[in-house]
Amino acid sequence: MSIQAAPAGAGSVIDSIGVALPDRVMTTREVLDGCRSRLALPLEQTTGIVSRRVAGDVEYALDLATRAAEDCVSRSSIGLGDVDLLISASISRVDSPQRSTYEPSAATHLRHRLGCERAWAFDVTNACAGQFTGIYIADALIRAGEIGSALIVSGEYISHLMRTAQLEIADELDARIACLTLGDAGAAVLLTRADDGSGGFDHIGIRTVGRYHTLCVAGPTDRPHGGVIMKTDMMGLAAAGIREMVAHTQQTLGAMGLSPTDFDRFIPHQTSTLAIQAAVRRTNKVFGGVVLDERDVINNLPRRGNTATTTHTVALRDASLDGRIRTGDRVLFEVAASGVNVGTAAYRLDGLPDRLARGARSSRTAPPPRRPASWRHPVRAVAIGLADPTAAAAPHPAAAAHPAADPHPAAAAAAQPGAGATTLQLIGAATGDCLRRAGVRASGVDLLIHVGVYRTGMIAEPAIAAIAAGELGFDGSTAATGEILAFDVANGALGMLDGCRIAAELIRAGKADTAVVVASEVEQREPGAVGPAVARCGSAVLLRLDPDRASGFLGFHSRSVATPAPDRGAWVMQDGGHSFIRATDRTEPAAAYAEHLPVVVAELLDRLRVRPDAIRAVVPPWLPPPVARRLRDTWPVLGPRLTTLPPAWDGTDLFTSALPIGLRAVSAGGGVSPGELVVVVGASTGMEIGAALYRI
Repeated sequence: MSIQAAPAGAGSVIDSIGVALPDRVMTTREVLDGCRSRLALPLEQTTGIVSRRVAGDVEYALDLATRAAEDCVSRSSIGLGDVDLLISASISRVDSPQRSTYEPSAATHLRHRLGCERAWAFDVTNACAGQFTGIYIADALIRAGEIGSALIVSGEYISHLMRTAQLEIADELDARIACLTLGDAGAAVLLTRADDGSGGFDHIGIRTVGRYHTLCVAGPTDRPHGGVIMKTDMMGLAAAGIREMVAHTQQTLGAMGLSPTDFDRFIPHQTSTLAIQAAVRRTNKVFGGVVLDERDVINNLPRRGNTATTTHTVALRDASLDGRIRTGDRVLFEVAASGVNVGTAAYRLDGLPDRLARGARSSRTAPPPRRPASWRHPVRAVAIGLADPTAAAAPHPAAAAHPAADPHPAAAAAAQPGAGATTLQLIGAATGDCLRRAGVRASGVDLLIHVGVYRTGMIAEPAIAAIAAGELGFDGSTAATGEILAFDVANGALGMLDGCRIAAELIRAGKADTAVVVASEVEQREPGAVGPAVARCGSAVLLRLDPDRASGFLGFHSRSVATPAPDRGAWVMQDGGHSFIRATDRTEPAAAYAEHLPVVVAELLDRLRVRPDAIRAVVPPWLPPPVARRLRDTWPVLGPRLTTLPPAWDGTDLFTSALPIGLRAVSAGGGVSPGELVVVVGASTGMEIGAALYRI
């Protein structure tokens, strides 16, 4: 969609923010002295970073996120039990010296640590734009009246990349140099409705320019010492990011009828002083005069370094405490991240700086979300595409710059991927099948969400959706005819249902016209793992508002049904430079899913005022055959209506693809006629169950 100004006073306001900083301070000189190779590098002079905070001794990503959230709500009158939406936006998933957590989601852990038991919770990852992507989603839902409050939290323990880089950097031109600029922090933002007009977001916009996805990539190192490493073309990333960011700012302010001179302060993503200076020069050149003075830019680098998703919130907090930002100021946030993602957010400050300086609480209470008594405008699954793992793999050209993005776009979209398929082959095959069935070109898609958990190469950055956008022809650059926003959502096997729900809400809110939600799973398990493996497969769902209001998703409901067991989940482990997944047996929680699933479905139907006997079919999550048979026999009315998967898919853990495969099966010869109702259900290792009502 094209950039449009949001209606004034209709959006969200920051009720409170929280920050968590580790106690330990590390100087840039210490960082360079710790490198195995001697570097003649003026890192402090070029980046402006004198020191940064580092964690990893007693606290990690989730700990920083928890502390930041607790700091945030300590100055708010909105209780944790009143939070409607909880988003974890971190890049880092490291929760101990030896592992990163894939399941359950970070948001699930945070919900139980904080006590946000009624909140809809999921993870969003979009490189350093993650927290603003979460804010973008929350703001849209608040504007639409679907939620009254949202807590967006990031915990970035990323200094361990610095330690890996110290072992690997060979010289001053090494692509790992950017790792030496990183620092650790946690940040939390609590949003609510801006009812009084005293402040809030006037506009938030983000676009993905996937053609630049190779400029910054992070994932496990293949060296025997282990760890995670980030390789960055610093010059190329700065040039592309600044060019696209300033162009986005110009288009955004033009649509709003504003100029940079209408703002008091600018908060860019904090990477280096040279990059900030270059952005100021580029802005003045594009706007044809001195519209931005470097003195108006909040530069937080000297004491913090690059803290990834948390930089804007940490900078806002620090500048409020030292007086650089005051009550009543208009602030322009400029978002930049690998992928490449760029964005612009225009914000009017209420009394937040004063409250932060005095340690005072906000007096706001969260307004209740709108609870629809009737069905809403249906968002229809126009087409469902599948990547068939039983088909023979087609040849494709040589691999691209990194493991998650190896096939050529045309080959990926045209061929079925075969048993050894990579992440992008699965995405390309499923998305290509979906677009062909819908009769839609890639340029007609303006929202792309990837919901898979397991990926080739275990890439941590950029978002898999951004890689797919670049490789498959979804282009949001200034040279393109349209815009696209691409990001990842993760919540275990529940991710597809959450992704469809997010897409449906953004479409209903007018943020997108056409969305593709795509899943792919490549689980690289350790040998001898117990229990069924996640099927190597892919699926894609293309969503649009149904103009006839006749078919589509009518409503969603999800909740936590139990506290997740601390020893149950899936983690990335390393041994001698080899990375693999260690997962507990997924059949263990299946009995609990079957016990709680009828209750969650009953809550959904009660909320939408639908009788169980009006439901023609139920598409369940993957369940072991004995559990599925028991549920079919013991669930009154709806048990016998559980769908059976096609023979090619039966008996495998379809994980995030269970919903699309099941929904396509019931829609195409599954005994359900147009106009009839079905319920689709998902469940995650974090003991969350979600359900949606869909009219065929």
